[in-house]
Amino acid sequence: MSGPSEAGPGPGGAAGRAVSNPFDSTQAAQRYATARPYYHRTALGLAAGQLGPSHARVAVDVACGTGLSTQAVLELADHVIALDTSAAMLGAAQPHARARYIRAAAEQLPLGDACADLATVGAAFHWFDQPRAFAELARVLRGGAALIVYTDFFHGQLAGQPAFTTWLSDVYLPRYPAPPRHAYFDPAAALPAGFGDVSYTEGTLAIPLTRTELAGYLLSQSNAAAAIDSGATSAGALRARILGEISPFFAGQAHAEAIFGIRVWTTVRRC
Repeated sequence: MSGPSEAGPGPGGAAGRAVSNPFDSTQAAQRYATARPYYHRTALGLAAGQLGPSHARVAVDVACGTGLSTQAVLELADHVIALDTSAAMLGAAQPHARARYIRAAAEQLPLGDACADLATVGAAFHWFDQPRAFAELARVLRGGAALIVYTDFFHGQLAGQPAFTTWLSDVYLPRYPAPPRHAYFDPAAALPAGFGDVSYTEGTLAIPLTRTELAGYLLSQSNAAAAIDSGATSAGALRARILGEISPFFAGQAHAEAIFGIRVWTTVRRC
């Protein structure tokens, strides 16, 4: 998931900087599994608006994380092969009779050629070597099959609380900067890999969160994971600090509406 604290760079990506996915510990996986809002069905609905309704026999859900995305993809396919590089993230995924979880990278999928009718990638494409990932996705998709890439991002807004946006941008994010990442999605890399024209759309979600839920969400982001992994802070200390600093934005109310955005890219494997 990406947002102000996880904003992807421009088309140049993280040029010259090492990019590594920070969600590879049991603790980070647990924070991710429990604190991330479930937006995947909405994102796939936006994709259907571009591609039209369809149902796949076999879908490949790349970088499935803790399986939140897989739950939504199961509504579109008879069987889902869900892959992620992190054993910790896969360990937090809920088993399902029609889903098979495999530890693997997007750049080297352990699947046969033209084996899938649909491929999805949720909130992860910015961690990939995109030319290599596009080549692998094109290899495992049959001709005419769709690729859906999507991500959500936190606008940094709580409804009726403009001071929260100031705190997030001026205080919290400079203190815990996001680790390097590539661009969200590079359309120019899709064509040479064998995909057609890329379509793009956006959506917005307002999600009511308690103070504890908002703190948990912020703690699940990559900038927090990087700070914790580096030893700059502990998860407990960071949680306590966030809870204290966001308390004024919840004065007199149990929930606040957090404003999220969704970005969706779709393309089709050329025959």
